[in-house]
Amino acid sequence: MEKLYTGGELVVKVLEEFGAKVVFGVPGGQTLFVTDPLQDTDIRFVHTRHENGAACAADGWGRLTGEPGICLATTGPGATNLITGIGGAFRDSSPMIALVFQNRLPDAGKGDAQESDHELLFGSICKKYIPVRDVSTVQWAMREAYRVAKTGRPGPVVVDLYRDVVEEQKGAYQPVDPSEYCVMPSAVASDAAIEAAKKLIENNKKLCLWVGNGVKIAHAADEVKELSRILNAPVVCTYNAIGAIEGDFENLVGPRSRHGSKVSKAALEEADCVLIIGSTLTAISTNRWAIKVKDAVQFDIVPENIGRHYPVKAGVVGDAKASLAKLIEALKKDNYTGDADFLQDILARKAVWMKELLQGAIVDTEATPVPPLALHMELQKLLKEDSVFVVDAGNPGAWTHITRFPKGVHYMKPVNYGNMGFALGASLGCKEACPDKEVIALLGDGSLGMTLGDLETIAREGLPVIILLVNDSAYGNIKQEELFKMGEGRYTGVEFPDIDYVDVAKALGMDGCIVKKASELAAAFQQARESGKPYMVEVKLDGSFTVWPEAV
Repeated sequence: MEKLYTGGELVVKVLEEFGAKVVFGVPGGQTLFVTDPLQDTDIRFVHTRHENGAACAADGWGRLTGEPGICLATTGPGATNLITGIGGAFRDSSPMIALVFQNRLPDAGKGDAQESDHELLFGSICKKYIPVRDVSTVQWAMREAYRVAKTGRPGPVVVDLYRDVVEEQKGAYQPVDPSEYCVMPSAVASDAAIEAAKKLIENNKKLCLWVGNGVKIAHAADEVKELSRILNAPVVCTYNAIGAIEGDFENLVGPRSRHGSKVSKAALEEADCVLIIGSTLTAISTNRWAIKVKDAVQFDIVPENIGRHYPVKAGVVGDAKASLAKLIEALKKDNYTGDADFLQDILARKAVWMKELLQGAIVDTEATPVPPLALHMELQKLLKEDSVFVVDAGNPGAWTHITRFPKGVHYMKPVNYGNMGFALGASLGCKEACPDKEVIALLGDGSLGMTLGDLETIAREGLPVIILLVNDSAYGNIKQEELFKMGEGRYTGVEFPDIDYVDVAKALGMDGCIVKKASELAAAFQQARESGKPYMVEVKLDGSFTVWPEAV
């Protein structure tokens, strides 16, 4: 006789089928018939102190591996606590499957305990919402979630499971190989699109590459670098593409957003033709669409992204890696070489800008408290190749526009949703996904205050994450904005007492030390690495150095 499984057991069967390793979440009464059968598998359930931590952990997993991170929460307040982390994954194209749970279907709409309309709650911040009202739908829904989360532009999918489905209803499991429901095509651009792009390139002298997260997702860094060398084109990246091209690449100008250099803006606006590769050109990346570009050629795997914010002279639909390889082949066939004058001018201006920026009090490594650029100049000496650098929202991430990241560093930041409280959870997810990689979480005391409990989660899991806490006793970015817009002394709700968070970290099972001068950072990192434990390096940061109105 064919074995029958509860709906909850079928959920777990399909998780095993597509290779899930960890589920992050906070359990509740409605989740038990999924979390319990996990114990009979190799899939670990990692319980966080807050559902937002679980969502950010799944987000970090997805950004790092390309496989959907899995999180779950109970109905109502558990589900609403997931929303912020899911929104961050959605806006920054991170694959995720969020399992949320409802009360019993016959009671829907009656006002049962913790009841809420999950479709209304999640509809605007996920790639797809899938309600599961009968056991016959469970396997299809889980496979659909996996397929939709991974393909095209990646993103989060919410699967909403009713309690009677997972607890009481039963069905047979029918195994399917994931390759039969999740096809990842190469999606090479058409010959006509490549020829149109090639003609524009050949008809313009000043060329610039503007690369986004799609380059990272498609693993197209080598193609971008080769194209840049052929075209003699400077490379400007979005914040989501930081780390996709290593800091030592000779043609890299750096990121552009409100916290990017005037040189990156000049490279984009003075070019005769800009090749936009894997960027949705969001408000953050474009100074709210104030950046002006001429003769745009846009590469994207999602057709509707092309021409959405900027008119294009040519649109190239396809996978970034495959499409760039095809363009490179066409240019090489014609022995094309771009004019180097524009590139050399931009690089010369970058050198002058760097020299002007990296002088004075802001880079004083002996100053107390620590100036932000002094911190980043010391930090970049300590970063390892192929490590993971997780950054929170606000000033901690804003200053990273100046950091030179070595080859293979996977940089991630909540760019387009700007959700504070990202870094701790995401670093948890990254270290669980790739335990052999060094993971550094950079966050401010404002974000830490929102997620403090998950210091204990990281300690309980025994994960040697290095937590680099920059503590200016404030919501620093907003305090600086208040100063810029309202004037000195007009602060509302942005200041905190002076707290040594290392003491808190130690109480929650970590080790740590306090850094009062940037010159002490190397010794602190050595202690962190030798400890073999989760370790907090708390930097007493000088918040008087402002990123407002914009980095120059």
